[in-house]
Order: sequence, then C-alpha cells, then structure tokens
Amino acid sequence: MQKPPRLPPLSALRVFEAAARHPSFSAAADELAVTHGAVSQQVRALEDWLGVSLFERSGKRVALTPEGAHFAATANEALCRIGDAAANLKRRANPNRLTITTMPSFAARWLAPRISRFLDVEPGVEFSIITTAQVLDFSRDGVDVAIRCGFGPCTEPNAVKLMADTLLVVASPDYVSRHPPVSSESLLEHPLIREDYPFWDDWFRGAGLSVTVPSNGLVFNDSSLALQAAIDGRGIAVSRRSIAAGEIAAGRLVKLFPIEVPTDLAYWYVTADRARETPLMQRFRAWIMAEVAAG
Repeated sequence: MQKPPRLPPLSALRVFEAAARHPSFSAAADELAVTHGAVSQQVRALEDWLGVSLFERSGKRVALTPEGAHFAATANEALCRIGDAAANLKRRANPNRLTITTMPSFAARWLAPRISRFLDVEPGVEFSIITTAQVLDFSRDGVDVAIRCGFGPCTEPNAVKLMADTLLVVASPDYVSRHPPVSSESLLEHPLIREDYPFWDDWFRGAGLSVTVPSNGLVFNDSSLALQAAIDGRGIAVSRRSIAAGEIAAGRLVKLFPIEVPTDLAYWYVTADRARETPLMQRFRAWIMAEVAAG
C-alpha cells in the first residue's frame, strides 16, 4: 500500500465537510451536536492549515469559495468511501444486525406493533430502530434501511414505494359516547386536535366542505402524539390511515366518517445500494412488502 501524504486535521475535515454539504455552520453544528462556535473554529483551523479560504463569510451567511467547493467534493467522496468500507466491515462482523431509520410516528404506530412478527421468523436478529425526522446518511450514520415519508416521488436512488396514504377522522370511543353524534358539518363545535401540517384543511377540502379551521386548541409536531391525544379523549383528530389503522382495529379509536381523503404523502423503502444488500436486508424487504400488502 502507498503511504498517504500528510493529512489535514481529520476532526476539522469532518466538520468542514458537514458545513460545506449544508452549507451552513448552524446546520453543521446541529448535525454534529456541537456549537456554532466550534464549527467556525474548526473550519478556521483547517483554512489556516491549508493556507486558503474555504468559505466566504457575510454576517451569519457563508458560501463556499471555488477552492472550498472543489475541496468539499473531494472530502465528501473520501469520507463516504471510508464510511462505506467501515459499514461493510461492520455488516460482515455482525450479519444478524439490522438498523432501520424512520419517522417516529411510523415507528410507533406501524412498525413497532408488527416487528415481533419479523423477529418470530428471524429470532437471531438484533433489530435497531432509529426514529428521527431528519434524513440520515447510510454510511455516516450506520443505517441499513430507511423508510422515508414525504410528499411527491422520492428522488433517492434505490427507493421503492411502500404505500400511499389517506386522511381519516378519528376519536376515542369514550369521546364519542360523551358527545352527541358528530357530523362533518358540526366538527367545528368540537375540539380539533391539529398537527403543524394542515391535514385538517386537506380533509375538509377533500370532503367538499369550505371551512376555516380554528387556530386554537392542541397542536402537535408529531403525528403519534396527536393520535395519542385523540386516544386519551382530548378531542377529534384527522390522521393518516398508516398510523391510525392499528388503533382503530384495537378499538382505541373510532373512524367517524366513511370519507377518506387521498394525500400526496407516501412512504418509501430506501437502501444505499440494492446490489449490495445483505441476505438479511433482502429478507426484511420481502417481509415489510408482505406486511404492507396484507394491510
């Protein structure tokens, strides 16, 4: 093997690559769980080591210089290759470990209740679920499979559509028993549990109703928390079928109307490289596709 030339400080290189990829010192700090000042200090140290400016700074804004853009592309490629090699070694060292990343709501309401069925047929598997709304990197974050959720088609390579989704209106049986019959026209007389995405607006529009959704009441940034508030009898929620179906089947929620409104929100099964999937990843793909098909 060839001896590598003198390398820049690797800690500073990792920080620079994150800052260049965003490009933002604040976003890089969030990704790396460090302070904005630490990112700025590491980037400055790398610039001093190289003797060139990698970023143009204007107040809180940063932009890559031509030299910085060229170096960032090389650094990203090199770190990705190292990450890929390390991930492949880890998979070979522990072929029975599977790491999945997905949204917290999907993990809690769809995947977690079903995963025991996968482990029943794969009893030796160590199954790890990382729940986050962020898009994790397969190599950098040690992820085998990502189940993405988003609007419109997924542009990532090797993405396979798992399922589309619909919106439906739900409440707890206790809430229904304590209130007069609810009609679509009388919904505004009830506390509406909302999320920070206007799903209620979409449902009313899809149901052919011209309604202004009130801005008061409970608002959640996580669909699972909004659903739990409905289970607890705190009001009426509009939810996605993907995460509400299990609660309806278990009797913890009641679907109030037959109307289900299609949404552009969909789930996608994504891996870094289909050709390099391990046998365990292939079996998990087949299992989850079968679960989706079974409803």
